Amino acid sequence: MFSKKILSVCVSSALLMSFAAGGGVIAAETAASTGVQVKNFQFLDKEYDRISPDSAATPDGIRDGHLSLLIDAGEGTEIKSITMKTADAQGNDVNHGIWKTWKEAGTDTSYLLVVVQDGKTINSTFSTTLGTFKGVAQFELFASDNNGMKAGEYYYLEIVTSKGTVKTPITPYAENVTSYAPVAIREFSWKDLTSDQTGIAEFGPDGNLDAHFKLKLNFAQKTDVLSVILRGSDKEGNPAAGIWRTNRAGTGWLLGIAQGKTVVTPGFKDDVKAPVGAFRGSVDFDLYAGNNGSIKNGEYYVVEVETSFGTVMTKPVKFGDPASNYVNDAPLGFKTIGLKLNSVKASVDEKDYTLEVAPFKQEGRTMVPIRFIAEALGAKVDWNPKERRVTLTKESTKIELIIDQKEAYVNGVATQLDSPAIIRKNVTLLPVRFVSENMKMKVFFDEGEIVITDAIQQ
Repeated sequence: MFSKKILSVCVSSALLMSFAAGGGVIAAETAASTGVQVKNFQFLDKEYDRISPDSAATPDGIRDGHLSLLIDAGEGTEIKSITMKTADAQGNDVNHGIWKTWKEAGTDTSYLLVVVQDGKTINSTFSTTLGTFKGVAQFELFASDNNGMKAGEYYYLEIVTSKGTVKTPITPYAENVTSYAPVAIREFSWKDLTSDQTGIAEFGPDGNLDAHFKLKLNFAQKTDVLSVILRGSDKEGNPAAGIWRTNRAGTGWLLGIAQGKTVVTPGFKDDVKAPVGAFRGSVDFDLYAGNNGSIKNGEYYVVEVETSFGTVMTKPVKFGDPASNYVNDAPLGFKTIGLKLNSVKASVDEKDYTLEVAPFKQEGRTMVPIRFIAEALGAKVDWNPKERRVTLTKESTKIELIIDQKEAYVNGVATQLDSPAIIRKNVTLLPVRFVSENMKMKVFFDEGEIVITDAIQQ
């Protein structure tokens, strides 16, 4: 069901809870004269390869920095450009990297900063303006990691509006311990150096022996695999010589993949964004890497699997060592709910459901049936018909709201809804962002398809 690339991820619940309460430790209360108030700015993860240093059209084989920006643009403000810079823990510039949505032609060597709103890319390349925005707006930012983003660094934004410039607080580099991706690598092991199955760009014998690996994956729901990468590494997992991949996004030879007798990767795809395929449930792959002499006993290798939700990877496996195989039996630890705009078809993990009312758009907000989502994730839903009050309770979070009113309460703290809760065909619907963010869930959008998960950002 969810076979397209997911381009939007909501910010963590901790951030949005601080916004609901009027800000947080990283909230910037900007002057009214700029027209924009920064509510939150955070480095989220480094799970995706979406862009290259100067284009959002082509990934470059390196996972990008992924950040979140939440603003209030008031009655309407033009955002001309956003620049991201590096800093130390005190906020002093360290000049290690600079990313921009706009740069003058000439000597400026800044990399592209891509801005995404609700799954749609605002600037696919350097643009003179990002447009005019009104009210609360949530953005994702993608920065090509060619400058070596790493732990210990901090980042901040300079937002140029039609009325002035806003500077955000700093946010530290972050990389998730646990991926959002609804897939687990169950096994990764070496097999032999005696096969000849693939060449360097096309699947098929080329007269040279390959390194043969086994890979077992388990998908909680139907998921696009965007790329699979085999890398040489040291015993700690740091990159070493050798890289084999399923697309041409960056350097490397073809990683040949077979599923039983079916060849999954007959060759590099012309479109580097085209997925390897969509998979569900338990899947076994044979991996073949043309041996250029670097694959030999005693060397270490890791596998990365990038999906439309994020990237999962193994620990290093030592080729030729019978005791060195990667095995992971741990559960995913979270659920995923699949919905689609204007469709009553839904899913929870691998089980399909039919909704009474389909999700739909209202005043730019995506409205979803709250009881279905809440109960799927173990939350309790109470309804007071006299007061027309809905109460949602999950662990330490309690949300109270009244039908057709924009004021709601999160753990007793009043907050404003962009759109009020409504009833359609006796089903209560809420804006998906409000309920998900305040009940510690994530939301992924892609051209009408919606995935909600209670995955925890580590």
